[in-house]
Amino acid sequence: MNHYQTFYDLHHREHPLVIANVWNARSAQIIEKVGFDAIATSSGAIADSLGYKDGEHIPFAELLYMVQRIKAVTSIPLSIDMERGYSDNLKILNQHIQQIIDTGAVGINLEDNQGEDIFLRKLHAIRNYLQQTNQQLFINARTDVILMKRPNPVETIIVRAGLYKDAGADGLFVTGVQDTETIKEIVSAISLPLNVVGVSKLSSVPLLATCGVKRISMAGILYSVGYRKVEGLVTGIKAENSLVGLY
Repeated sequence: MNHYQTFYDLHHREHPLVIANVWNARSAQIIEKVGFDAIATSSGAIADSLGYKDGEHIPFAELLYMVQRIKAVTSIPLSIDMERGYSDNLKILNQHIQQIIDTGAVGINLEDNQGEDIFLRKLHAIRNYLQQTNQQLFINARTDVILMKRPNPVETIIVRAGLYKDAGADGLFVTGVQDTETIKEIVSAISLPLNVVGVSKLSSVPLLATCGVKRISMAGILYSVGYRKVEGLVTGIKAENSLVGLY
């Protein structure tokens, strides 16, 4: 079984895929070592680790290099946070997709915060390109309707889920959701496997499983928590004039 099929199947089993979001080769190695089934990148974490703001401020070439290094030292399925694709030009977008596939990655996240119409054009373009080139890539369609505080968010999400599936999406990633009732309402109305972030109010994997969630992400939270601990360590060293906190 190839990595794409393994990754696809992880979204269609009884219990959710818990996926850790990494930012460099070392973090990815640790995630694989402790036994996670797959790895995903966090665009925000990678950008921040290199001194860029989130939101496609990092040049695609630098993102691609990080992906290549992550893939070079890991052996489990890898999915890439592509933000909005790093281009609105569909030809360039598909060039980016091919470069991601060439690294050995088997999935991407793609955001719809530019609006439904341009997102659908991008989805159609990617799916058509994959079909024409006889390649496979798991497309996790990210919708930011709740995060952006749009009116009637659940209704909009459900409509978009149907449109995105028809356009070639393999999964639906809903950001900003904070309660189980909303998750259950979405799950009951869509056919794509649902991905949410395991925020503090929704940190229980068994609870999210009972709601029908199929993929649980950590987004940039793992990165942020790790660096807060580093900051705490060096703050203590400076304040106490001692390195004892390291040991």
